Formats: sequence, C-alpha cells, structure tokens
Amino acid sequence: MLMKKLSALFCVFIFLISCKQDETPKGIIEKDKMTGILVDMHISDSYLNQISNADTMQMQAKSRYNYIFKKHNIDSLKFSKSLNYYSLKANELDAIYKNVIDSLDYISNSLKPKIKLKNKSKAIKVQ
Repeated sequence: MLMKKLSALFCVFIFLISCKQDETPKGIIEKDKMTGILVDMHISDSYLNQISNADTMQMQAKSRYNYIFKKHNIDSLKFSKSLNYYSLKANELDAIYKNVIDSLDYISNSLKPKIKLKNKSKAIKVQ
C-alpha cells in the first residue's frame, strides 16, 4: 500500500515538473519579441552583406546590433541566452523562424513596385 502511494506521488511530481518545463524560464525573451528582434537582425544582415570592406562591416554591425538591442530594450547577453534557449527547443525555434520568414516576406512584398496595367484586357472578337 505504501509503495502504491509513493508511486502515485512520484508520478504526480514528474507530471508537475514536465508541465512546468513548458513555461519559458525567467530572463528569456518571449517568442513574439524574439521574432521582431530576429526580423530586425536579418534586415541588418542583408545590408551588412553588401559591404565589401571587413572593417567597415564590423563597425556597422556593432552599431546596428546595438541599435536593435536598444530598440527592443534588451542587451546582447539576454539575446544570446534566449537564442541558446530556443536553439535547444527545435519546435519553438521553428515556430519563431516561420514567423520571421513570414514577416520578411511581407516586408519584401510591400517594397516591390506595384505594376499598373495601362491597357486593361479587352475582349477580342474571334471570327
């Protein structure tokens, strides 16, 4: 009888621990905010990849990343800690990057020039 109670107590303990692990630990950036940060970083990276001088690129990168951290009210340590956390949780990182890709696609599509057709298609009579 005591063994059954101990087994039940152990199962409840394991269940509570596993439920608790679904929560994001303290000090980790929330998924939505992490998405915004990564979008900003990828936009900056696309600009930085166009700079041919390595020294200039390094200076620009530091400046741009610091701006992103300040914009999102975080520091590089919190970002690194959060990125490491999400890197260990493949499903969560995949979900974040799906949102990043969707956001970047939206931005890219909104920047494409809209082509207006001057001559709308007219019905052609076939004889």
